[in-house]
Amino acid sequence: MGYKGQSTETSAVAHTTSSSCYKMQAIPVLLLVGLAYVSPVFGKAEVSANGTFTNRNYYKSINVTNGGPWGTWTWLDMCPERYYAMGYSVKVEEYGGASDDTALNGIRLFCIKNNSTRHGVYTVESDSGKFGQWSGITWCPTGFLTSFQLKVEVPQGILDDTAANSIKFRCSSGAIIEGTGGSFGDYGGWSKTCTKGGICGIETKQDPYHGSFTDDTALNDVRFFCCD
Repeated sequence: MGYKGQSTETSAVAHTTSSSCYKMQAIPVLLLVGLAYVSPVFGKAEVSANGTFTNRNYYKSINVTNGGPWGTWTWLDMCPERYYAMGYSVKVEEYGGASDDTALNGIRLFCIKNNSTRHGVYTVESDSGKFGQWSGITWCPTGFLTSFQLKVEVPQGILDDTAANSIKFRCSSGAIIEGTGGSFGDYGGWSKTCTKGGICGIETKQDPYHGSFTDDTALNDVRFFCCD
């Protein structure tokens, strides 16, 4: 666990050591890259699924091997029947310097039916941490989300841990999309791919807020579910 249970004064010292100079110089947030584009929900108000469709059948769950070590798996949230995730947004705490940083706190999927928003847009997100702000939506140009990579900072010992920092997705059209995210850590390998339909559900692994004088990491890992 390393830094967990240490005081915020220790955090301040840790962030000023030479071994953490990279963090002090890092750019706070990654900008939108590549084939993604960000937009509101096409002028429509989205509806939160909020656990209503958890009995939907899925044929596979997909995960990565580099998730953070802290926290517990929370609850499953699913898109309605015949809806799939076409876009996503993230909740990220920006880098605060000599303080307890948590980086990625939440992931929200935007589910649509048949590549069209005329049937409405549903959101699913599982559990999210308390820190940060939600980003704009990053959409697949066409198609649905089918696989992902997670950017994770490995445990830092006595220094500040942030665990998961960012996420990118591959769309069924072949496009790779990445929105904003935290600055630390590295991407691991790609998950397996939803070979039919697309991603239709999410479950997060969250390190819950422990109060003052502890090292919080918020979202550590995530798995998604494939529906046809």
